[in-house]
Amino acid sequence: MYDDLKDKSYGELLEIVASHQHKPLCAQYLFTFIHQKDATEIDAVTPLPKAFRRQLTSEGFVISSINPLGQHNDPDGTVKFIFGLGGGAKIESVRLKDGDRNTLCISTQAGCRMGCKFCATGQLKFQRDLTAAEIIDQVYHAETVCGRISNLVYMGMGEPLDNFENVMRSIEILNDKRGRNIGVRHITISTCGLPEEIAKLAAQQIRPRLAVSLHAPNDAIRSKLMRVGNKFPLEDIVNALRDY
Repeated sequence: MYDDLKDKSYGELLEIVASHQHKPLCAQYLFTFIHQKDATEIDAVTPLPKAFRRQLTSEGFVISSINPLGQHNDPDGTVKFIFGLGGGAKIESVRLKDGDRNTLCISTQAGCRMGCKFCATGQLKFQRDLTAAEIIDQVYHAETVCGRISNLVYMGMGEPLDNFENVMRSIEILNDKRGRNIGVRHITISTCGLPEEIAKLAAQQIRPRLAVSLHAPNDAIRSKLMRVGNKFPLEDIVNALRDY
């Protein structure tokens, strides 16, 4: 069993460092090397004492790296990335080009529980939630190919708010000034409309932009297209959005 340092927020790295009786500066080294310099091995974090690096490794700590399987480039600048996950699952992310802006649409789950009839992912069997590290690694890999990502949209495979904790952890890490420092105004969560999770999102310290996919003007039509429409009427979604 391993423990992924890429999955940790800066605060969590501080706790790990403190538990090993090292100075807080070591947490900054770890976070910066992982999230600015794209380190994929603990030994690559050279400012850390060698004995501490060995200790972390012996205790099962790792720095994970997503497995790119391929990409497809369209003439209009769109790039589709395909990644492999443990257990044989595959996910996709898509870079959209608009002038100088690079927007990346990223996945949050392998498969999806929502079952929307018009969505190809919704017809797939749900396999699992992505970890925060697997979410942010889509960004890091895309930047090696396309350059700096200026806008992020959580709108790939899966329902972001159905993987709430890992999505919020990934946003916290990507927004951190010690790492990629992607402004929260440049991050959008796209959801099919989960009122309780929207309310939970409204209570967070970090609040990204929010887009809701309705796909129908009323509950009768929406419930035929989207299974979630049978559980949450539009009125509940609108009320949650007012609070947001």
